Amino acid sequence: MVTSTPVSPFALFKCRDTVMQLSSLPLRIRPSHLFRPFHNSVAVAKTPNVFANSLRKTLEAHRSTNRSRLIRKIYPIEDPAGLWRPEIPPESRADYQSPAESALPNSEYSSDTPDPVSKKRQKKHKSHVDIFSHQSLIGRHGEDAIQPTGTGPAQSPWLRNLELPRTNAETTLDAEIRALEQYLTPRPQERDRVKKLRIEVASLLKTVVPHAPKVIGSHCTGLVLAHSDLDFILPYEDLPRSLERDRRPSSTRPQIRDAHTRLLRQVQRALQHTDTFSDHVKLSDKRNPALSALHRPTGLLLQFYCGEGIPAITEYLQDYQAEYPALRPLYAVTRTLLEARGLFGLSQASIGPDALAILIVAFLKMNHGRFPGPNNLGDQFLALLQFYGTQVDLQSVGIAVDPPGLFSADMITAVPKADEPAHQRGQRSLISAKRTAVVKRNALIAQRLCIQDPTHYMNDLGRSCARTFELQSAFATAYQQLRHTCDEWASDGNIKGSSVLATTLRANFDALENMRNQLAYL
Repeated sequence: MVTSTPVSPFALFKCRDTVMQLSSLPLRIRPSHLFRPFHNSVAVAKTPNVFANSLRKTLEAHRSTNRSRLIRKIYPIEDPAGLWRPEIPPESRADYQSPAESALPNSEYSSDTPDPVSKKRQKKHKSHVDIFSHQSLIGRHGEDAIQPTGTGPAQSPWLRNLELPRTNAETTLDAEIRALEQYLTPRPQERDRVKKLRIEVASLLKTVVPHAPKVIGSHCTGLVLAHSDLDFILPYEDLPRSLERDRRPSSTRPQIRDAHTRLLRQVQRALQHTDTFSDHVKLSDKRNPALSALHRPTGLLLQFYCGEGIPAITEYLQDYQAEYPALRPLYAVTRTLLEARGLFGLSQASIGPDALAILIVAFLKMNHGRFPGPNNLGDQFLALLQFYGTQVDLQSVGIAVDPPGLFSADMITAVPKADEPAHQRGQRSLISAKRTAVVKRNALIAQRLCIQDPTHYMNDLGRSCARTFELQSAFATAYQQLRHTCDEWASDGNIKGSSVLATTLRANFDALENMRNQLAYL
């Protein structure tokens, strides 16, 4: 409580005379202790809520300040009884997007000089922008390599020159998954063309970047497919982050992001002045900038990033493949399943390549030793679809691979902060973000996929996937269809169709075939 002491007029005149006498003295003979300010005078000068002539106003101001500090805003799940809100049509809401914008969710950010309205919308709806980090800004002429069949017949190009076993449906499914993985593996001519493209890019950027670009992504991890993008990293030296220092600054601090953006803009200008790229080069304006370039002769999409070196996730995925040989074929068939439904890739607001690989690795680790013996890819694929489709709620739990398991707010045990392991601290942070989004009724953040990065426990690899419900529904539907096909196909010991897998994938590979022909015969 603040008290007010009456001050007499005589004391005020006496204080004024004293100050005038001291000011008339030379500076060198003034007493040093007289320069110290009084405690009360400093408090009054720095506290605007103190009214010298009114104790009542002072008390009211302090009560108001205390209430604002102690009382916090809450977000009720349901509106209180008796509250009426007018109905706002969807087209009048702030986050409304037209059908054209919905088809291309990053259209408003693809321009190099966005208008002020786009900037305001980007700041106001930051959560909507974050899910499209590192996404492709350019499509392959508006088409995906693998598309749904629609009403047409299911295609199965992996069955060419393949003799299917006649034992049971699971063994046949195993053979088909291995054949699909082999079909999607780049051919020697395609690998040679990609190698020439890497040399061509390095030659174009030789005078632009201080260090030669390095290949990262699926071409480096071993999970490359025939239609995989070609990813490069531009090494950028960050001297303050030297390994010799005990405490290193953040690699995503603003000055480094600006430096990365400047380097990517130089690469953008260099590629735009070539006939092979020309105007098919776009720079994203995100927290982690990336450059997308479409190589017109081959139709390959090139992605450029900046960083200190090869990402740590690359080595992890290489080790996982050595530990689990089933990772690559399961990745190929699962990715094909999602691509045929428009649910793969960051440009689709869905799961990306690294996140999908870690999702499969987590399943394999949690089921280590469950599928002994050869020819068990069919059983593993069925169990994978069942687990992520029906047995867990991907909207509310997180997936961890190191150590493997699921985590949620109820599963994380309370331990002293000093003794809490690093992976659990990261899981607590990731779950807290989802819980905060639930309290604020932000369904986009609360229900997105959560996959803990084994190289950085505080990082969420699944944060780009905002269509978690559709993703899980695709897994559940595929499991039911595949299980039903296997049961029917082998119920009487006779083969009832030419393929077990084709009826579940229902994918069209015509665009992929055209792309591969264009890539191989240039």
